[in-house]
Amino acid sequence: MILETIVRTGKLLALAAACCSFTGCWDMVEVNQLAIVNLVGMDREPGNGKYTAYYQVINPPGVAVQKGAGIKAPVYTYKIDGYSAVDLADRTFDLIPRRPFYDHYQALIVSERFAKEGLREVLNFLEKQPDRRATIHLLVTDSPLSDMMKTYIPLERLPGRAERSMIEFQSKYSGWESKRSRVKDLVENMEGSVLTVLPIISLAGAKPMPTTERYEQIDANQGNFIMKGAAVFKHDRMIGRLEPSDLPWFYLLDGRIGVFSESLIVNGERVDLQAPKPEVRKQLAMVSGKPVLTMDIYAETQLFENDQNVKLTGQNLDEIRAQFNAQVEKRASEFYEKTKRLGWDLLGIEAQIKRKPGKEWADAKKEEGAWKKTELQLTVHSSIRIIGTTIDPYKEKRG
Repeated sequence: MILETIVRTGKLLALAAACCSFTGCWDMVEVNQLAIVNLVGMDREPGNGKYTAYYQVINPPGVAVQKGAGIKAPVYTYKIDGYSAVDLADRTFDLIPRRPFYDHYQALIVSERFAKEGLREVLNFLEKQPDRRATIHLLVTDSPLSDMMKTYIPLERLPGRAERSMIEFQSKYSGWESKRSRVKDLVENMEGSVLTVLPIISLAGAKPMPTTERYEQIDANQGNFIMKGAAVFKHDRMIGRLEPSDLPWFYLLDGRIGVFSESLIVNGERVDLQAPKPEVRKQLAMVSGKPVLTMDIYAETQLFENDQNVKLTGQNLDEIRAQFNAQVEKRASEFYEKTKRLGWDLLGIEAQIKRKPGKEWADAKKEEGAWKKTELQLTVHSSIRIIGTTIDPYKEKRG
């Protein structure tokens, strides 16, 4: 009996010693001790260099399904000022009574004036912080940053997640955005000649929506976020912007468009075609001492809308296809010439020239701005697939 008691006591002591070796629990942080950041906004005053940072912190009870009286705030926005990234990090504890947790924040918004001044210091800081992810989307706003960060938006109550979803859906289902709009995409081009294109986001409506009463209004456009073109960056600095109408042409020529759409006028009526993920093949060659970029675009289009008052025959389809090819070639080439006039090497031709081997490229490598002499030879190859339950459009009845 005594021996059995001694053995049992020894096992308990061994178990207790083993538990003490599990150190993971000792430094565990409870969720209610964390301030989970969902969205960050940053601005910088050009005169004195003072940073202003906005942190949107998730309020878990406000995100969960709510019952009873009133809607709780899904996020709280904190505004912090400082003269360096380190200063901002230190001053967060002056206002936020929890430890900031950045591992799951979705996006970083910077003001347009900050983007034009340059983001080098902030990018260097982000690269050195393991909990501030380089895979977050980086956006520029032309609206007051305080309004952007102090408004509730409909449907998706976490603004950071809404912005990320808008970019990802548009990159997949339209030609207006690209997933290559992350911090890391800008960092990769910091020291080279390749330009970076990042989304511009604005606040729709005349004023922000800072109270939860916003969720009781039916007008989803008012006080919502809207994508509004793109900012062109060279190194860490914004040098210009692309209008929304420019973006499909840029992403098409760049070879990373989700869905390309084009409207035609055929027989006096509108015809819309869509091409999911057209294939783009490029080759840069030296022809008679001049750089020539040959580009072939292969598009399997869908006849999305057809308002012609004629029968859809093989001849009519050939007419539509020929007009689509010619119109895309013309408008894409015009966009390319426009970017050359602006001095924007959006297709990364200069970087391609520098990588080219052989004596024929030696002079072009030495010449500054040689990429501007590059001629674009573009050819579109398309086919048409009819979708829907009818082949011919319904005819207009006259008289």
